[in-house]
This record gives sequence, structure tokens and C-alpha cells, in this order.
Amino acid sequence: MKRLILIRHAKSDWSNLQQKDFDRELNSRGLRDAPMMGNRLAKRELGIDLLLSSTAKRTEQTSKMIAKELAFPFEKIMWTDKLYHAPAAIIEDVILEIEDDFNCIVVVCHNNGITDFINQLAGNIIDNLPTCGMVGFDIESDTWRNLSMAKKKLLFYDYPKNL
Repeated sequence: MKRLILIRHAKSDWSNLQQKDFDRELNSRGLRDAPMMGNRLAKRELGIDLLLSSTAKRTEQTSKMIAKELAFPFEKIMWTDKLYHAPAAIIEDVILEIEDDFNCIVVVCHNNGITDFINQLAGNIIDNLPTCGMVGFDIESDTWRNLSMAKKKLLFYDYPKNL
């Protein structure tokens, strides 16, 4: 059995329109939501053994705040440029490359790719994953390479405004 948690980065700051997209940091709402959602994830006690993240500033910040709540070491976060604004197919490709020793992984990246990937896995369950929203799946497989063909069970769908 494999477990996959997909997270969209927290709300980013658009106050400086001259700033490169890649360098945008989290705004105050994002700085509030990321630790809160990390805490919610930690309470699920899922046994996370790998956290993958886009290298953009806002995903880096989101990933580190979530990792802190999970007591997941920052130095074990796997950073990959491939996840920056990746379409669903690239997100899947990144996951397919994961070693099978990792049974529960978290992927933090961007919309629209993450929403499209979730819908690809679960059959169009959401219109748009909110910022810092997360979706978890159990995957009936011993290998990540069977991700697309394996039976999947939706574990949870959570987001900051979900009280």
C-alpha cells in the first residue's frame, strides 16, 4: 500500500507586480494557513516518509512550515524544479521516479497542475484546489510505477476554510 498527499502552496503575495513569479513569497494569510494545515496533517498520523516540493519561494515556505508541524527534517525535503508550474503529467512523472522504499509521500506544488492531477486520480472531484488545500489517497500498490493503474481510495480533502 502507498499513500499520496497532494498540497497546493499557501496563498502568495501579489503586492509587488514587478517581482518574478518564482520569487513570490507567502502573504499573511499564507503564513497563517501553512502551519495550521501542517498541524491538521500531523494529527492524521500518516507516517510521512518523503516530502517533495517545487523550488519556487512560496512552495519552499509552505513545505518548510508543513514539515515543521510534521517534525519532518528540512534536510530530507526533496526539492525539484520539475514541479514548478508542472502540468499533471509532469507531477505524475516525478512521483513515478520515487523509490518504492517511500510508502507515504507529500507533494507540494502549484495550480492548475495539482487540481488536474487530483481529478485525474479521482475522477473530477474538485473544480479548484484552494491555496494550502490538501488531498490524500491510499493507493493499492507496492510500487509507485503502478500509480495510474492502481485502485485509489480518497482519504481526505481539506483546506484552510474547511472548519
